Amino acid sequence: MKKKVIMAFILICLICWSSPVLLLAAGESTPDDLPVNIWVPEYTEPEPVIVIAADRWLPEFEAGTDQVLNIPIKNVGGRALNTVISINVGDPKTLPFQADKMSLTRYISSFTGDIVYSIPITIPANTAAGLYPLPISVTYQSASGGGGSASTTVYIKINNNLRQPQLKLLGIQTENDKLKAGSSQVVKLNLKNDSDIPINSINLRLSGFSSNGINLDNCPDTQFVTSMEAGELRPVEFRLQAGSKMESGTYPLDLAIEFEDQYNHKYTQEQKVYVPVSGKGDTSELVPRVLLENYYLGRDYVQAGQTFPLTLLFRNTSKISPVRNIKVSLSSEGNIFSPVGSSNSLYFAEIAPEGIVEHTIHLHPQATAEHKVYTLTAHINYQDEDGNKLEEQETISLPVVKEVKLVTSDVVVPMEAYPGSPTSITLDLFNTGRSPIRNLMITTEGDFEIQNGTLFIGTLEAGRDDYYDATIIPQQEGELSGKVILTYEDELGNPYQLEKSFTLNVMAAPAPPSFGPEMPMEESNQKPLKKWLIAAGAFVVLAAVVIVIIVRRRHRRRMKEVELDE
Repeated sequence: MKKKVIMAFILICLICWSSPVLLLAAGESTPDDLPVNIWVPEYTEPEPVIVIAADRWLPEFEAGTDQVLNIPIKNVGGRALNTVISINVGDPKTLPFQADKMSLTRYISSFTGDIVYSIPITIPANTAAGLYPLPISVTYQSASGGGGSASTTVYIKINNNLRQPQLKLLGIQTENDKLKAGSSQVVKLNLKNDSDIPINSINLRLSGFSSNGINLDNCPDTQFVTSMEAGELRPVEFRLQAGSKMESGTYPLDLAIEFEDQYNHKYTQEQKVYVPVSGKGDTSELVPRVLLENYYLGRDYVQAGQTFPLTLLFRNTSKISPVRNIKVSLSSEGNIFSPVGSSNSLYFAEIAPEGIVEHTIHLHPQATAEHKVYTLTAHINYQDEDGNKLEEQETISLPVVKEVKLVTSDVVVPMEAYPGSPTSITLDLFNTGRSPIRNLMITTEGDFEIQNGTLFIGTLEAGRDDYYDATIIPQQEGELSGKVILTYEDELGNPYQLEKSFTLNVMAAPAPPSFGPEMPMEESNQKPLKKWLIAAGAFVVLAAVVIVIIVRRRHRRRMKEVELDE
C-alpha cells in the first residue's frame, strides 16, 4: 500500500512540474507565483572563417585599359564585424595599375557569406605583360568580442600587345646619294616612333666627329623634338661636312636618344648613323654588286620537320653594268636545312643593271631542330661584263620552332544534374608536342552559373599533363550546352585556341521520401498544434486525478477494515 501511495505522489509532482511546460507549449502564460524550471542550452555564435579568392581565381586585364578589380571574399563562419579589407603595399607605384590610395582599403560593418572587394583601376599602356602578386589582408572582430585576421597573396595577369616606346632610325637622306669629300650639306635622319604609345621630350645628340673626317658645319650637335604620336615619322636635320682628304666609304656616327612616354617614364637608346662619303676619283659606282635584296617565308617562322618554301630576290646594284654567270650556293649551320627537289645551288645567266631576279627553293628543317634562330648563308659568285670574277656573301635568319600540340580528353559531366544544385565538370589535358606551351588559360562558358571557372596554368612542358575542373550550377531543366575554351601560345608568342563542347542533362529534382501519413497543414497561427497540446495535457491531468481518487478510496477501505478488526 505504501508503494502505491509513493508512486501516486511522484506522479502528482511530475504533473505539477510539467503543467507550466504544457501551458507554454499551448501559448498560455503561467501564474506569477508558479515556478518554471526549464533548461534552455545557451547559443554561442561560431567564429568567422575568411577565405580570400578561392583556388584558381585569376583575373586577366589588357594594358592601356580602365578596369575594375574584383576580388571575391567568403565568410564560411559566423558574423565578421568591423571588417577591414586592404591591399598591403608600401608604395602604390609598385602596383601594375593606378588607383586612388583611399580605394585600396574597404570597411564593412558586418557580413557573412560572399562579398566582392572592388576597386576601379587604370592599367598603363607601358605595363609589362606577366603575373603580378597582390598581398590581400582582412582584419575583423567576432560576435564573441574577439578578433582575427586572414591574409594571402593573389595574382592578376596582365597582357600587353602594345608595341612599347621605341624610336627607330629608318635611314638618312642627303641631297646626293653620298656626302662628297670637301663639301657640306644637310643630312636628314628619318626617325619613326615605332610603338603604339606617344612619346615626348625627345633629345637627339649626334657625336663621333673628327677634324679630318665628318664634322658639324655651324650646327648644334643636339636637336629637340617636343612630341611624336604613335607611328609618326619625323625627319631631323644636321648640317655635316666631310674632310677634303676623306676616302670613299661609309663612316659611322653615334646617335644618343632620350625621351619620355605619357607616364613620364624615361627611355634611352643608342644607335649608329652610317654616313656614305664619296672621295675624289671614286669609281665604286662602276663596280657591279649582287646583293640579296629580300626573302620571303610566307610566315614568321619555320616548323621543325616541315618543308617550307623560301623565295630569294637578288639585285644588281650597278646602274650601268650587267652581271653574268651568277651562282648562289646555300649552306646552313649544322646542315639543319636540306633542299627538297633540287640542289643547294642556284644559277642565273645574267642580271641587267639595277635588275632583280627571283627564285624559290624548298627546304626541309630537321625534325630534331631546337627552338632557335638558325643562319642560312648565301655565297654569291658572278662576273662583270669584262669577265672579272666577283663574289658576295649574304646571311638569312630563319626562326625554327618545334611542334605545339595540345590534346585533351572529352569533358566529363555528371550523369544526372538538378536545377539549383552545384555539380562539377573535369577535363584532362596533355602536351604531346615537342615544345612547351606558354600562357595556357582555361575558361568555361554555357547556359548556367559558373564558379571557379577560370584557370591559368601558364607553362605546360612537352610531355606533361594537367587537369581542369569547374563548378557549375544549372538553373533550369533540359539539355544545357557549354564549352571549355583553352587559349595558349607557342614559344614565339603565336596564339592558339581549342574548344571542347559538352551537354549537361538537367532533370527535375526527385521528391523527398515519405516516412508516414501526412500531417494536416498547420494554420498560420498554429491553433491545431496548440489544441493538440492542450488536449494531451488535459488527458494527463485527468488520468492523474483518477489515479489519486482510486488510491484514496482504497486507503479509506483499508482503514475501515483495520477498525473492524480492532
